[in-house]
Amino acid sequence: MAIILVGSALTIPQSSATYSSHTIAIGIFASFGAGIVYAFYCIIAQKCLEKFHPVPFTWISFASTLLLSGVSLLLWPAKSGQLDWTPLWIGSIFSGLVSFIGHTLNNVGIRMVGASTASIIGSSSPALTALVAWITIHKTLNVIQSVGIGVVTLGIALLSAEGFVKSLKIRD
Repeated sequence: MAIILVGSALTIPQSSATYSSHTIAIGIFASFGAGIVYAFYCIIAQKCLEKFHPVPFTWISFASTLLLSGVSLLLWPAKSGQLDWTPLWIGSIFSGLVSFIGHTLNNVGIRMVGASTASIIGSSSPALTALVAWITIHKTLNVIQSVGIGVVTLGIALLSAEGFVKSLKIRD
């Protein structure tokens, strides 16, 4: 797990911008909070997916997110301006479909391998994002990011090998 987390940290792009210590502290607390909420989500999902199929569970999760987003817009309304709504709708629908597929696959993974293993693999997201950016938009990766992708890949391979060895011991 530590290998994957270190590799994920290495894939984060370096920024030349300077930030105040207040901004950095907010970012650190937000990331810890997101990690804790995601851990609870995975644990709750593992319990729920023992009885539910991943697709309806994901629909319920998306409906809850939509409801909470709608409530947040009522509490903090956005400033209306002249926006080109057609590309926003197309992008939103595409993003929603891709997110739904990703969440469904994540929930299938939680059902198959458990919450802890699925969350470890899910933490490889920064490395996969950097790799997809490199492939699709030809974003240049620096040496540290390339090493990070390699470290994450090694960590997932070791995790997979560990699961394979455990499955062999169970059969014996």
